[in-house]
Amino acid sequence: MSGDSPGLRPRNALSGLGRYTPGKKVPGTVKLSSNENPLGSSPRALEAVQEALVGLSRYPDGSAAALRAALADRFGVALDEVLVGNGSDELMMLAAGAYIEPGCNAVVGAHTFSQYEFVTRVFGGEVRAAEMPDGCFNLETMRQRIDAHTRLLFLCNPNNPTGRYIGERDLVQFLERIPPHVLVVLDEAYAEYAEARDFPRGVELLKRFPNLLVLRTYSKIYGLAGLRVGYGFGAPAVIDALARVKQPFTVGNLAQAGALAALEDDEFIQRSLETNRTGKTELYDALQRLRIEFHPSEANFVCVLLQASAEIAAEVMQRHGITVRTLGSFGLPHALRITVGTAEQNAKVIAGLEALERRTE
Repeated sequence: MSGDSPGLRPRNALSGLGRYTPGKKVPGTVKLSSNENPLGSSPRALEAVQEALVGLSRYPDGSAAALRAALADRFGVALDEVLVGNGSDELMMLAAGAYIEPGCNAVVGAHTFSQYEFVTRVFGGEVRAAEMPDGCFNLETMRQRIDAHTRLLFLCNPNNPTGRYIGERDLVQFLERIPPHVLVVLDEAYAEYAEARDFPRGVELLKRFPNLLVLRTYSKIYGLAGLRVGYGFGAPAVIDALARVKQPFTVGNLAQAGALAALEDDEFIQRSLETNRTGKTELYDALQRLRIEFHPSEANFVCVLLQASAEIAAEVMQRHGITVRTLGSFGLPHALRITVGTAEQNAKVIAGLEALERRTE
């Protein structure tokens, strides 16, 4: 086949886009680089997926009516305030597709999930990044980045990859000062893991702030990353705008069945929370003993801050049977993100951290 065709020219907006680099799995190691549930998937979801296999010849319900109704009931919102997507990533893309065009901009944090910048640039928008001292969003700086052309503002709470969170009081005060022409996209992918007393629940703020879109996912605590199911809550007008740019049938039969069942699997959720709680304590204790800096986390991972190169540190961890995520792509070249695992997996992480510390002495 021939090479590039001189007559084909992608849109100018694509010139600054790179391909997304997911967390890697090095053969022979335990993958703790993508914040997946170390316990696997919700057993109820697995049973439901098996039962749904007989329906693969049929198109899925494009509106995901049963799943949306269950989510509306669980979170106390109206049906027209819920949208389901192929992972929360699709919902981010829909938000940009509905509100971003050339000449518009979105405000993001400097060290946060890369998809916010990606979806904005896909539609020709400018990205305005605000610094994040100590791994936290600087809300006032973000507010100052807003102008008449700002359409979206992305917040990840708890933040990926630092694990830091915005408290309810700070979030409410921030939202009160955001102009109505800006849609605040509050990504709560890790919210189920958060245990801080002042951690806000975004869905409870929707009635006060019609320019708020709250996103969640089945990929983390429910252990269904491979099914790709995300969901969002917003004012009916916002949900309608996103639905207008959504392709049909993006959430398949198996995904809908598994998600619907997982929503009721309280036993699995509790086991996942306990595993994460215990695991974070194990990692915190080791990091403090080894005098390695880290960000306290409200998620299912820990952001470790190093003196040495993160790439070198990741190689040391691999030799101890663990794959972790280096954070150079997040603007943090001396940091690792380590998913909290089982006791056995965490022991390998700690052994790797001990070897890393010996190397730097």
